[in-house]
Amino acid sequence: MADSSSSKKPYGNVTYADPKNGKYPIDTEEHIRAAWAYINMPKNASQYPMNGVTLSEVKDRIRAAMKKLGADVASDNGGRSHGGETERRFTPGVIEVRTAADGQRIGGYGAVFDVLSRNLGGFVEKVGTGAFNRSRADSWPNVVCRYNHDPNMVLGTSASGYLQLSTDGVGLDYSVLPPQSRADILELVERRDIRFSSFAFRCAAGGDEWSTTDQNYPMRVLHDVELVDVAPVLDPAYPDATAGLRSLAAAMSAPLEEVRSMAAADELRRFFARTDRPSYQPKVTGAAAMMKLMEKRFGPPLD
Repeated sequence: MADSSSSKKPYGNVTYADPKNGKYPIDTEEHIRAAWAYINMPKNASQYPMNGVTLSEVKDRIRAAMKKLGADVASDNGGRSHGGETERRFTPGVIEVRTAADGQRIGGYGAVFDVLSRNLGGFVEKVGTGAFNRSRADSWPNVVCRYNHDPNMVLGTSASGYLQLSTDGVGLDYSVLPPQSRADILELVERRDIRFSSFAFRCAAGGDEWSTTDQNYPMRVLHDVELVDVAPVLDPAYPDATAGLRSLAAAMSAPLEEVRSMAAADELRRFFARTDRPSYQPKVTGAAAMMKLMEKRFGPPLD
């Protein structure tokens, strides 16, 4: 895998997943996972074959590099293996009590497709129409419905059949038959005290894609995620964007702290100045980014 011309490459004397084109350094686990995330983005994968290099050859090099570290970025069949951090998103909309043959169920959309989220901390996000395809194909393994995501407030599971899940043109629909001991949750939904739903997921490298909205604002699109749980929630908390920022840092081979500083200063759009490859260049330090943020809030410093 060594590249004799690597001294000319931006990362110095390292090996590359695509040595003929000088792309995707695979010298560290961080770079390997970044390479895997980048090559699995549809717009990047569509460039191959390129200069005699096929997409399969690039992926095989990345897998081989990760195997040397005793880990893996993909399953044997070429798909992505889930295992990222658990993330949560809430879905405003209709949640209701549904009358079914087996009793009163709580139902609603846990996620809605192709709708932009609110600002998650420097970027927005939307769920692609195929995001849950793998979980659905596997019959929704080990998905749990919990009130407010509380592990002590289980309402039903996919394994027992009391939690039913499906997707349609709108999004991810769930229906759960809660135990009699959770009749208060049914009442709260019926009274409209509980008005939101939420879902938790894990997104492995390559399961998301970064681009921009029509207004040039950073956007993350979820293409392939593992559904962990769904939940009726009373008061959805502001989502923690850390996992999303980790994904962006990996995709752009940028230090996470730098990405966090840029997010705080609302400067993540700098990553997308170019569309043919990750465009990260460490031009602004975290301290400088915070100074820009302070100037936006309070004006330039006085002499």
